[in-house]
Formats: sequence, C-alpha cells, structure tokens
Amino acid sequence: MNRIDPHTLAPPTVPAVPAVEVLSAEKTYPNGTQALLPVDLSIAEGEFVTLLGPSGCGKSTLLKMVAGMLEPSDGRLLVWRKPVAQLHDCPHKLSFVFQSPTLMPWASVQTNVRLPLDLAGVPRKEADARVMESLALVGLEKFASALPRALSGGMQMRVSIARGLVTQPDLLLMDEPFGALDEITRHK
Repeated sequence: MNRIDPHTLAPPTVPAVPAVEVLSAEKTYPNGTQALLPVDLSIAEGEFVTLLGPSGCGKSTLLKMVAGMLEPSDGRLLVWRKPVAQLHDCPHKLSFVFQSPTLMPWASVQTNVRLPLDLAGVPRKEADARVMESLALVGLEKFASALPRALSGGMQMRVSIARGLVTQPDLLLMDEPFGALDEITRHK
C-alpha cells in the first residue's frame, strides 16, 4: 500500500479574483458603426496583457469601456467583480494612459504628473516625492520644471506614462503608449 505524505502535498490554490472580466461586450455607435464585436475576456490580477490587432479593430474602444469612459452597447464589463459604473466605490486604483499625451501645456512636467494626486488630495510633500519617483522610472527627472512644449513627442508621452504610474494603480490601461517612442526607449 502506498502512503501519501501530507507534507509533500501542495496546498489547494484559491483562484484569483479576475481584475477584469469582459462578458460579451460590444460597441455599436448610434450612426451604426460597429466599433467592437462581442468580446469575452478575463484578466487575472498581476497579468500583463497586450491587445493586438489592426487599426480600427476596437482595441481603444475596449480599453475605454474597461475604464468606464464608454458604455458597451451590449454585454457587461466587471472590474474586480464590480460593474465598471461602480469603479468609484472600489478600493482598487485604475489609471489610463491615452494614445496621445494629454498634457496641460501651461503646466510644468511635475505639475502634469502630480495632477491625479492633487485631485485625490494627497499631501504635497508625499505627492512631490511620488512624482519624482515616477519621472525617474521614465527617465525624465531632470525635466520636472520643463513645459510640455520644450519636450519631444516621445518625451511628452513618457510624461503621460509617468502620470499613469504616479497613483501606483492596481490596473494600468495603456492605449498604444509606445507609438511615439524610439525603439531604444521602447525596449527600456
């Protein structure tokens, strides 16, 4: 008779709560344009997922629906098992980086990156430290005082990425964030 040593058994794994669930979500605009065919997708916490497809296939539409910026025409989207409309009640943080840098042209790089922290009421000292950490992550700490117009397009995009990272989000959605970056910076 074979005996099983209970010390060698792996503990049962508890399935992770999906961070994102897309349940037959689709998007058709009022003019009849079908931007997204029904999609089913589940993304676990900690997973890194890339959406690939030709221009106009609905990647941006799907990301905006997950972020709550667009409503699906049909289907459902859940973030941490809650409807996207209830994201404001969720303890998890979500951040979105748009395809193009969406910077305030009159504000310094530091002020642009600090914006979500200012809106959240984070104390200035803590916010400034987090801004510098985020700028260091994208290699722009020396440009904290610069205005966006003094930066290249790729550098402006890196400022947008730093702003997405500064809140230390649990879910970071990025819509073609590396398109304006050179190949060396993209790999870095």
